[in-house]
Amino acid sequence: MKVKLRNPTFVDARQIYEIERRSFEHPHPFLVILSEVTLHSDTSLVAEVGGRVVGYALAAKEVGRKLHLLNLAVHPDYRRMGIGKLLLQSLEKLAKRKGLKEIYLEVEEDNEVAKSLYKKLGYVEKGRIKEYYPWGKNAIVMVKKIS
Repeated sequence: MKVKLRNPTFVDARQIYEIERRSFEHPHPFLVILSEVTLHSDTSLVAEVGGRVVGYALAAKEVGRKLHLLNLAVHPDYRRMGIGKLLLQSLEKLAKRKGLKEIYLEVEEDNEVAKSLYKKLGYVEKGRIKEYYPWGKNAIVMVKKIS
């Protein structure tokens, strides 16, 4: 399977939203996805297989030479194939090329699959935000220094 990585365009928003909807109990609304893709395409990536978007990592450059990973998901049919790992590692390379020094993210505290992936790739827990999500769940803040 050949995976192509590239920056997203607004045309990808529908496919990204479909993955979002199938991946999360509380998906971001389509207009949020569209705005993130539009505003942050230079710091975000999509994974494509056969011309179809099968995964994405949406991220925003922030003050202090940091990259904030806003959202990462892989289509259910393409999970456990290394696409999430590939997206994260490629996002780290992109951040380094842009002179950024750190990537941080928030992850639902009971999302063990995501936390495990982040830890395997060197992200460390830096804190907890109580009731971060609108549905009342706490978030774990994870950080990775880019060298």
